[in-house]
Amino acid sequence: MGEIVGIESRRGWYEPTIEEKMDLAEQYGIDVLHYCKDPWAVRHYWMDKRTGDYQRARCNRWECRHCGPRKVSLWRQLVQQAEPTLFLTLTKAGKTVEEARRALTTFMQALRRGSKGRGPNHKGVREAYAVEYFAVLERHEDFERNGFHWHILIKGVDRIPYKEVIVPLWTSAIKGKRTEEEMLRRDYGYSDEEIREIMQGDDEEKKFRRYGWIERVRNNKVIGYVTKYLMKTLSIGERGKKEVQRERMVLVRDEEGYMQGEKQVFMEQVTSKAHRICYSRSFFPEQVAVLRKRLFAGIEHDSGEQGDNGLPVEVQEQEEPSQWVLMERKTDEYVDVNEYKRERYAELAEELQEVSQEDEQAYQRQKQLIVARVSLEVRSLVALERRRLERRVLQEALEDARPLCRRVVSMWAYHRSMLARAG
Repeated sequence: MGEIVGIESRRGWYEPTIEEKMDLAEQYGIDVLHYCKDPWAVRHYWMDKRTGDYQRARCNRWECRHCGPRKVSLWRQLVQQAEPTLFLTLTKAGKTVEEARRALTTFMQALRRGSKGRGPNHKGVREAYAVEYFAVLERHEDFERNGFHWHILIKGVDRIPYKEVIVPLWTSAIKGKRTEEEMLRRDYGYSDEEIREIMQGDDEEKKFRRYGWIERVRNNKVIGYVTKYLMKTLSIGERGKKEVQRERMVLVRDEEGYMQGEKQVFMEQVTSKAHRICYSRSFFPEQVAVLRKRLFAGIEHDSGEQGDNGLPVEVQEQEEPSQWVLMERKTDEYVDVNEYKRERYAELAEELQEVSQEDEQAYQRQKQLIVARVSLEVRSLVALERRRLERRVLQEALEDARPLCRRVVSMWAYHRSMLARAG
């Protein structure tokens, strides 16, 4: 290829062949920009029965390097439609998603509810703020010390006093009635001398910025900053545990000695299903599904988004029955795995018969070798078929030459750099 490029470069512009484009895309890892590499997505596609148009299938997972940037792009456009006014960051939300969600819920309820104060003089009275919010949880780089923190976009108000309102409410939400000195000592590692210096000093930046910060939304860069963290993956341990009530039937003896079923209630620790993205019901001007449909009206289906069940959003939101059907790709050299196994076992049965069944150990050893050999052949065939399908899908994507969204490319590059940094 290098010699061809060298010759053609002397004559003028050289247009790589489709095969060369595919090789370059795979070599530099940009093939994921064109199609989802999930095995299910590679084998399937959507087709419109009326027009014959097709859309490549997607797995629709946040961690996917193809689907994740497109989901981020969609959410960014949705949030822009909401027109938030304030950007709030709250630090040290907790070490699990479940704990961070509880802290955020407590904080938002107190902020919305306000306080009438105590006693006849209404000491501690606090205004109620009718806010709507969109929040994304981020894992801090120094997780052991700082845990998670929230990035929150707020609408409904133009100002919330930070020192007088946000600091005490967030302190109460994450630490209950713990004093300022205890928080500085246990959470931030300050010595007693440093604590006295902070509490008695006039450095407001050092004293209050440890809880986070708040600022006005002046442009869409803030929205991009918040939504880019949606692709960061979380481990199961970081999701946290919670207790749920379960019921089960157990057999017990009644007074007469007969066995009968009795319902028993017990508590069980399960992995939390709390999400790192949450928003209030009225944050968006319309229902998310309706707003999403309007945003992507008239756009190529490949630039759209898939719902939770894998269907294109346009398919789920149509009032009339959808004309889109799920199709499975077939290769010219399709191999029926089960049929291949049967044929190979029949061919290798002669080798097994040559081993005397009187030697049980040798017989079982030869049997295991045959099973392992067939399993390895099957895995190789499946990998080869998947490779053919991937090349076919990549070729279709390059031949279509559908333009890539700049936001999608930007988020893909960011995600790629994060993976490279993580090793």
